[in-house]
Parts: sequence; C-alpha cells; structure tokens
Amino acid sequence: MNTIHHRVAAAAIAAGLLSLAACMEEPETAAPGTEAHVDPGVGTDRRRDLSLAIEQAERRLDVGREIAAARQALSEVLADPAVTTEQRDQARLAMSRALEAEGDQEAAIAAVESLLGEHLVSEHWTLRRVAEQRLRLLVTGSEEQPLPEEPSDDTLASPFARALARYFPVPESGPREVTIQLLAFGGSSEVSDRLRTFAIPAAIRALRKGACPRCEEVATRTMGSWTDGWVQIPSVRPQLGSSLAVFYFDLGNQRIPARYDADLPLPAADIVARLEKGEGLIAVRERGGAPPAILIAAPRQAQLPAVEEALAAMEELPAGPVAVPLSADLTQAEIQAVVRTGFPAFRTCYEALLGRRPDAAGKVPLSFAIRGDGTAIDVVVDAATATLRDAATDRCMVEATRALRFPAIGKKTTVVYPIEFSPGD
Repeated sequence: MNTIHHRVAAAAIAAGLLSLAACMEEPETAAPGTEAHVDPGVGTDRRRDLSLAIEQAERRLDVGREIAAARQALSEVLADPAVTTEQRDQARLAMSRALEAEGDQEAAIAAVESLLGEHLVSEHWTLRRVAEQRLRLLVTGSEEQPLPEEPSDDTLASPFARALARYFPVPESGPREVTIQLLAFGGSSEVSDRLRTFAIPAAIRALRKGACPRCEEVATRTMGSWTDGWVQIPSVRPQLGSSLAVFYFDLGNQRIPARYDADLPLPAADIVARLEKGEGLIAVRERGGAPPAILIAAPRQAQLPAVEEALAAMEELPAGPVAVPLSADLTQAEIQAVVRTGFPAFRTCYEALLGRRPDAAGKVPLSFAIRGDGTAIDVVVDAATATLRDAATDRCMVEATRALRFPAIGKKTTVVYPIEFSPGD
C-alpha cells in the first residue's frame, strides 16, 4: 500500500504570458553568433510595419487560410534590412508554422532546429521556450514537459564519478586545472546531486589525493547545463561532440525521437524495445577524443532515479547495454504529483465548507484504488481516521479524486492520502 501525507495550503495560480513588443524604440543588440538586422537610418515606423506584417501572417496561420500569402509576407519580412533580431526570430517561427501548414513537416522541424542552434542555452533569449515547445510539438505531437523530481543532497563522489574522472586528466605541467564540460538532457540535477553520479571534480581531487597526498591542489571547473530534455539538442550541437553527454529517456515526455539517433548510445527503436519489457536500461558509448555519451532509460520518468542509482554504483563503464530490474508499482512521487493536480478542486470543496463553518479544520483521509488504466475507483473518506467531517465536503472531495488520472501500469494500487485543512492556510 502506498500511503502519502500532504498538507494543502492556499495558493495563487498565475499564468505566464509571453509578451512580444509590437514596436521598438531602440535598435536591438545582436545575440552572440547572430547578426542584428537593424539599419540605424531606418525609423521606428518601418519596424512597426514589420511587426504588423508578422502579426497579420500569424493571424492567417491561426485561422488556416491564405497560407501562401502568409508565407510570402514572412519571406518579405526576413529579407527586409530593417528587421530586428527579435522580429526575425519571430518571423522564422511563424515560417515554420507556414511550412507545416503546407505539408512540409521536415522543413518546419529543420527551421526550428536551425533557430535553436543559433542561440546558446546559457544566453537569455525571449523566444527559447516557445521554440522548444514548437520543436517538441512538431516531432512528438505533444508540448507537455516532464515533471520535476524531489530535491535531495549528498557530499561524496560516486564510484561511477571516479570511473569518469579518467576522461578528465590533470595536466602534467602548467596550471593544475581541469574543465569538465557536461550536457545533460532531461533527468533531474537534484537526483544526480544526491547520488553524486557526476561529481567528477570531487572524484578527481579524491583520486589525486590518494595517489599523491603532497601534490598541489587541483582546480576544477564544471561547464555546461542541465537542460529540460531533447528539445535543446539543436541549441548545444556545437558543444555536444566534445562534452560528457547524458541522455535521459523514458516512454513518455522524455522519449527522444529517432532523428537524434546519431547522438545516442543506442538507436531509439532499440531503447524503446528494451523498455517495453519493463526493465530500466543503462548504455554508454565511447567517443574518440571526447568523454562518453551515457544513456539512463526507464519505462516511466519516475523510475529514472532508480536506474541512475544503479549507474552511480558502477565502478567501471559498462561495455554493453545493462538491464536494470525495476518495480512496476506506481512510485510515491507519481501518486503525489497527480494528487497535487487535484488541490485546486480540494480547496474549492474546503472553501465551500468555510462559508458555513468558518472555523472548520482537520484531516480528510482519502482512501481509493488506482486501476491498471490509471482511473481512481472505490473512493471514500476514511471515517475512522478523519478529524474533519462534513457530508457535503466528503462528497465533493470524493468526486474531485475520481476525476484524477494516474499513469497506467496495468495493475491495481491501493492508496490512503490524508489531506489536512485549516482556515489560515
């Protein structure tokens, strides 16, 4: 039985809106590696006209009419010497939509990949999230993002970090400095920090101290990023071939498309076939003159930490793919993440009660089962342990729980989830 306790607090939910300026009073500054298409002799009226042309083209694409006219207008915007950097990027994203509407899916994808490739992950770029969502949608048909894992911490280098340390040798002469370039796609940096999977600086120092206690200290520097997932592969393409590359893969949101097979230790189709057996997977591909590419894969995202834990314990890099046995049960984190999506509805139930009983407070233990298809059944409030009792509130909480949808794992799970309320929350 999975038993989870959580306290519900009132929270304001804000929707983030991306605002694109319709006109610009000052010329933009070019991003690194790009050219700012701004003619100082051209006034703001012309740039305002270009923004209007982009907006009109986007409206045509929104309604799915006059696609050819929209594409022609966008082509003229991109060819105009007065176009700003932001206008150009916005027009290129719209052009990707036009290409998709005309049936050229590959050209639409390539347009977004090219745009992402011009912007480093580390730079501030207003349209990054929009471009990444578009790439995800074009390749997979979904814009959903992976859920974050629970944070944790530790201080020791893992055995696997020690095995990786040999790819970052300390110079025999000159400054004793080592730079570690790491690019991770998906996963959770908090989980890796807890397991110390890639604590290579600590491993380098520990190994050097063990071999030469009196040698001078080694300065280490870690560069790179922990990205949201595969959508950022185009953005870091120039650095990918020389960095320690870590790919997290599952059968859901972190399923890396086959178009990126050349970067993975194994083809995506082979990875999927192995994961569909219910096991986790670890694979490493050696790369000449560069650190290896590493795959951490599981059927579900919530199972990835268990696979990474097995990787962190390895004292050597595996010579071939390694299967990792996994429990098929829903994890506590998976259940908690879904129940949390019901908090707004639970709060509505409680606020209705407060209108009748302003001092109402206590615990409402929800007992239910999750079927193999992910639906919640047999939902009741456990009267024996409840400290907040109200028939109308109980019915409201039960209905809100029945609406939840959990991962479908093909087997039944029994859950008791106590939720506490108080007027000051």
